[in-house]
Amino acid sequence: MSMTTQHRFQLWGWILFVFSAIFFMVSSLRAGDLASLVGGLLFLLACFVFLAPLLAELRASTNNVSQRPNYSRFLPAWSRAEILQWRAPGAPMKLPVLAHQQDQIRRHQVRSELRFFASTR
Repeated sequence: MSMTTQHRFQLWGWILFVFSAIFFMVSSLRAGDLASLVGGLLFLLACFVFLAPLLAELRASTNNVSQRPNYSRFLPAWSRAEILQWRAPGAPMKLPVLAHQQDQIRRHQVRSELRFFASTR
């Protein structure tokens, strides 16, 4: 089970606890018991305290899921240029690099590292 699903189950559990605290306070008001009413208020407050970080985690996890993966190296250059226009506002502009140029850069980095290690022996 994913973390988002677990967070949603926990959220529904805490919502049910909040409703039970409200009904507990209503029944204590009908009975006229002040101690039960204070206990219900404290229980309701505790539910909200535990609910706050859960909502923050759930909000953060749903924001991370909405990000799309980057498959731009498999696309032609004109398509990558269009994808760059879809970037988030304020994100730094990256110029499209062709897939074969990325491979050449990677090979050059490996060769220069090998030369460095060979020269240190």
